[in-house]
Amino acid sequence: MARARGSPCPPLPPGRMSWPHGALLFLWLFSPPLGAGGGGVALTLAAGGGSPPATSCPAACSCSNQASRVICTRRELAEVPASIPVNTRYLNLQENGIQVIRTDTFKHLRHLEILQLSKNLLRKIEVGAFNGLPSLNTLELFDNRLTTVPTQAFEYLSKLRELWLRNNPIESIPSYAFNRVPSLRRLDLGELKRLEYISEAAFEGLVNLRYLNLGMCNLKDIPNLTALVRLEELELSGNRLDLIRPGSFQGLTSLRKLWLMHAQVATIERNAFDDLKSLEELNLSHNNLMSLPHDLFTPLHRLERVHLNHNPWHCNCDVLWLSWWLKETVPSNTTCCARCHAPAGLKGRYIGELDQSHFTCYAPVIVEPPTDLNVTEGMAAELKCRTGTSMTSVNWLTPNGTLMTHGSYRVRISVLHDGTLNFTNVTVQDTGQYTCMVTNSAGNTTASATLNVSAVDPVAAGGAS
Repeated sequence: MARARGSPCPPLPPGRMSWPHGALLFLWLFSPPLGAGGGGVALTLAAGGGSPPATSCPAACSCSNQASRVICTRRELAEVPASIPVNTRYLNLQENGIQVIRTDTFKHLRHLEILQLSKNLLRKIEVGAFNGLPSLNTLELFDNRLTTVPTQAFEYLSKLRELWLRNNPIESIPSYAFNRVPSLRRLDLGELKRLEYISEAAFEGLVNLRYLNLGMCNLKDIPNLTALVRLEELELSGNRLDLIRPGSFQGLTSLRKLWLMHAQVATIERNAFDDLKSLEELNLSHNNLMSLPHDLFTPLHRLERVHLNHNPWHCNCDVLWLSWWLKETVPSNTTCCARCHAPAGLKGRYIGELDQSHFTCYAPVIVEPPTDLNVTEGMAAELKCRTGTSMTSVNWLTPNGTLMTHGSYRVRISVLHDGTLNFTNVTVQDTGQYTCMVTNSAGNTTASATLNVSAVDPVAAGGAS
């Protein structure tokens, strides 16, 4: 189509950059018509065929740092503003009335690093709600009304490091709830007061997680955390964990800090902390503990800070080992940790000040000693050694002089948490005398038994096949 000569140039929209009239006239006169055979360059002076990405600050927000920091708090917003600047790196939408995050709500914010949606009325986050956020580092969703973990909405958040879901009415955490964000370093699930169920595989895939908050979640048992191989800090305070069992912290060999304050803990069983080889700080204050198993902290070679105050400690022979441990580990501050609650004569005394002169102690009693056992090669076998209390420690001496403790690594032989020596597949070389050694603060008691392993009769074995 021929261009009409002499037709006036349309005025530019307000706010757009205006060019000198001479330059516009030159381009208008000498640019070839669109569609001409020689091809040409089309100059677009105004928006056409769709709105461009926003570059100005939304009316309901305040912006700074060239609109890279956008704050829209307390504006009674019912939805996310549609015109967030494309170069936004920090977006704060806290304390509004937003109920739903729709698919592709933030798809143009490729540079966004921190998104704060806490203290809204969020009840639903659609699949794909966080599409187009390849740079997102921190996502805050705490203090909302979410009843489920929005697992599918986390797809493609490849750089997400922190996720905050604290204080939502979430009722369950299903299998693989966070496997779409393996990059996570910090996960805050505290104050999930309606939480009733955590799947055994809930935390699968979180191989980079360093911090996990499960405080004040009404937990009665510690969930399966074995997938968290790099976890360094674990918050479990404010729950109802009456009993801490062996295996509760299985696989957490990188854990440095464990908080169990106000958790209603009354009993910690023998060997419960054996996997925590890297633990530096343990807080057991404000619980219902009266005593601890003998040498409970012995495997914790890096433990430097322990908080045991505000427990009803019963100061008898069962706490004597703890007094010795405190004197050796924190000699400069043996009064830091715990006071006796009973008996009356010791009430108010610091455990770290006690010694053997305060008690009449007796060596431990083996209630069920091991007995001689005859087995055939390839069978499983057990040698029992049961004590009258879990406040003792149990070790085994093998025929070749090896000392076996709970947690000792042997392919076929292990000491179970109840003191049993377990063989999964005996060999003739296992034959010999095994000695059980039970120890408390007053001394130790031993009991021995012989394991006889017979070789498999090749003739009988061949006939059986």
